[in-house]
Amino acid sequence: MGEIQFRGTKGSIQSTSLIDASLKAAQSYRGVDTVIDYWSRILYQYTNCLAHLYLLRVLNDVRTFLVFLHFVGDKEMDGPSTPERWKSAIQVIRGVPGVPDHHRLQRHFLDIFISVDQIERGHGRSRK
Repeated sequence: MGEIQFRGTKGSIQSTSLIDASLKAAQSYRGVDTVIDYWSRILYQYTNCLAHLYLLRVLNDVRTFLVFLHFVGDKEMDGPSTPERWKSAIQVIRGVPGVPDHHRLQRHFLDIFISVDQIERGHGRSRK
């Protein structure tokens, strides 16, 4: 699950400051205690996606939806072997202390689970 726990950005100090300010604005909108900065340190990928959703939907009034695409059974990446394991990891992410269970952006994102085995089996078929 290393993809989920990516340890922040490698941007410059100026970029990092801008990213932090954007994440704090999105956190505030979602009703999250902005004191918790590990959002941008440990859960960077996830929070960056939410910050972009906030930027597009709230600040720029662009009808936007966020789709989290989860690959099930990805042995190369040592990913979760079942949708249930993914859901457990997602529950941990979304249950970070200070994050409300329900928030204003929640209805604008969706989780989709795709089986790597099905993709690999389908890849072997010829196209007509």
